[in-house]
Amino acid sequence: MYQRRAYRQGMGDTRFSSISLSVGESDVWIGYQGNADRSALQQASATLLRRLRRELLDYGDPRLFTSFVPLHSKGELSELLTSMFSAGERSGTGPMASVAGAIAERLGKHLKEQFGLSEIVVENGGDLYIDVLKPLSVQLFAPTSAFAGKLSVIVDPSYGPMGVCTSSGKIGHSVSFGKADAVMVACNDAALADAYATAYCNRVTRKEDVRKVCEALTQEEEVLSSVVVFEDMLAVGGCLKVGT
Repeated sequence: MYQRRAYRQGMGDTRFSSISLSVGESDVWIGYQGNADRSALQQASATLLRRLRRELLDYGDPRLFTSFVPLHSKGELSELLTSMFSAGERSGTGPMASVAGAIAERLGKHLKEQFGLSEIVVENGGDLYIDVLKPLSVQLFAPTSAFAGKLSVIVDPSYGPMGVCTSSGKIGHSVSFGKADAVMVACNDAALADAYATAYCNRVTRKEDVRKVCEALTQEEEVLSSVVVFEDMLAVGGCLKVGT
């Protein structure tokens, strides 16, 4: 059943046509530019999302859904699972730490090519895959912090396509061992952005952690930008501009 997400209000209203769909736990918003038939795009998105979820369910090792540490793959993997296992190994997390970003990227790449879209943004539970021609402002979602609604990362298309993913120790259903209001990460690989957001959010347990965690995160060679928020403390790093 589709669950209305308040933070989606006004997303891309003047720039993108959009569709929303929900399959199992996956709740996706897709904004796009192009002449695609909306009904056909909706159907193709749902079909692909079901297939991606089936790849996860058919993997055959229940540790995929529970492990907090990287796993070694069993045999040949699908493109989705390959990206998740790789992100887990590089970030030190379990594969599921990257699932939202990985699915968003698979959807975005496939739909853009299939329908000849000029721009596409896929938001999957707050994690984004972005492939655009013009700059796009992405607002940090951190309603428990002093910076709620006041901070945005400006996606520069010259660095893209990219994933922009956020982890929180205070909101959401995902397991977190940290206490950050939000850790936002941008990488060219959306699965890795998702995994790094989780991994570094786990490291923030007090205000004194904010700066050092942001510095360490920005030093990861794949990271384009990072934002770390804990209550009234903020640290920003990387090459993307931040606006208010």
